[in-house]
Amino acid sequence: MKIVEELSQLAIRAGDPQEDLTILAEGNAAVLDKPSGKFLVKASGVVMGEAKSEDWVWLELDPCVEILQRAAKNGASAELNDSLNKILRLGVTPNGQTRKASIETLVHAVAFKLLDATWSLHTHPTPVVSLASNKKGKQYYEASVFPDETVLCGPKPLFLPFAEPGLDLGLGYYQGIKRFQSENGYNPGQIILGNHGLCTAGKGADETFAMTLMAVKAAKVR
Repeated sequence: MKIVEELSQLAIRAGDPQEDLTILAEGNAAVLDKPSGKFLVKASGVVMGEAKSEDWVWLELDPCVEILQRAAKNGASAELNDSLNKILRLGVTPNGQTRKASIETLVHAVAFKLLDATWSLHTHPTPVVSLASNKKGKQYYEASVFPDETVLCGPKPLFLPFAEPGLDLGLGYYQGIKRFQSENGYNPGQIILGNHGLCTAGKGADETFAMTLMAVKAAKVR
C-alpha cells in the first residue's frame, strides 16, 4: 500500500542520525485513513530509521477518542488504562499480524480528532528537548521568534508540562490542545512536551516533516 510506504519513508527520514530527531526506539509517526476511520501507527519498540511495512499497525480511531473523552470527563483511571492497553494490543500490521501499538499512540489520535490533520509526527530533537527540560522551558515558547517559524508553525507554540507516556500523556495532550484552541482561536503548529519532545501534525508527510525541521531550527535560535 502506498500509504504504508510513505509512512515508512517519513519514519526513516525522522530516524536519520544526521537529523538528530530520534535515536533507538524514540519517536513515532502515524497517518489517518479517513474513509475507513482507521489509522496506522508505529508498533512498540520499532526504531524509526529502520521502519519497514510490517512495523506499522492499524487501529480504530473512535475507541481511542472515546477513552480520551471519558478520561477528560472523569479523570484517568486504572480501568481506562486497562482499556487503552487492550486497544494497543489489538494493532494489526498490513500483512495481518497482531502487534502492540506505541504507548504514545493517543497523541496521534488527538491530532486526527482535534487538529484536522491526517499525518502526525512525534520526535525527540536534542535542541527541543534541551529547552523543554529547562526550568524556564515554558518561557522560551511564549511566542514564535522569527517570521518563517510563524508562517509554518503558527504565531504561538503550545508548551505542555511533562506527563507519563500512555493515558496521562494523551489526556494532557487532548486537554492542552482544546484549551489552546479556546484561548487563541487557531490550532498550534508545534507542540512542545515538557522534558520529553516535539509533536507536529499536518495534511501531508512533507508538510509535517517540514514543520518538525522548522521547530528544531526555532529551538536552536532560542
